[in-house]
Formats: sequence, structure tokens, C-alpha cells
Amino acid sequence: MEQRKARPWDIFNKNIEKISVEEQKKRLDICHGCDRLIKATTQCKECGCLMNLKTSLPHAFCPLGKWTEMKVNIQEVEG
Repeated sequence: MEQRKARPWDIFNKNIEKISVEEQKKRLDICHGCDRLIKATTQCKECGCLMNLKTSLPHAFCPLGKWTEMKVNIQEVEG
């Protein structure tokens, strides 16, 4: 199965399991050390995402390569 990019609405998709709190914290700590983060809003200047949300998605990744996606199966729901 081909890995697809994270989309903003994936945060609400119950078919996508979120990563552990510890892993999300590691990712967000990396973001907080980056000069491309707007700390007041946790928005990334590179991708425009709200990193406090994006870091919880296993298939999301940093556009600067500071952290990578985790391979997961995502069930697409038709309807």
C-alpha cells in the first residue's frame, strides 16, 4: 500500500490511529527548537500546519526532514 500525505482533516479521522503521547512530545519538542515555528500559534512557517495537531498523525512528517512519518495502514472510508 502506498503511503499518502497527511491532510489537515486526518486529525478527525477515526480510522487513523494517533501516535503515542511520548512520540508526539518528541516531535513537538523538535518543532519548538526550530526557528521556522511561530511559537504563539504552534504554526510552521514551512508547511503552514498547526504542529500541536500535525505531530499526532503517524503519517505526517516535517518538511525540513527533522522528523519522519511512521508507516501505518489507513483505511479509507467510502460513503
